[in-house]
Amino acid sequence: MPRPIRSAIQTAKRLKSGLRIAPVLALSFGLAACQSQFQQPSDLLFAPTFSKSRQNIPNTYNTPYDCRTFTGTGWKGIAGGVVYDFDRRDLISQAGCFKTQSECQAWLAVMRGYIDVPRFIRCNPYSA
Repeated sequence: MPRPIRSAIQTAKRLKSGLRIAPVLALSFGLAACQSQFQQPSDLLFAPTFSKSRQNIPNTYNTPYDCRTFTGTGWKGIAGGVVYDFDRRDLISQAGCFKTQSECQAWLAVMRGYIDVPRFIRCNPYSA
């Protein structure tokens, strides 16, 4: 017994229904991949990207970028301002010494992400 030939309209309808399912499957696989980090969909929307608590702000002290132990010439970066952590308002000031200006600018870019109201952000030539 010969099989009936599907019309173009029937094929288009089946393709259309398959294309509706694809985004749902992609979203479900994406959420399943994030399951270890996020437990509920609201965690995706309302979780902070990074913590602004005082302990998590980048600190250069006792690192290779500490100006107290820096030797030679380079660049000194100073970043200061106000950090808001919900109802808390912290004034911070950090300094770091770097061999190149690009390292100093990269550090300032990270600090700009933490400081909500910058008062002073600058890289100056420095020699120890």
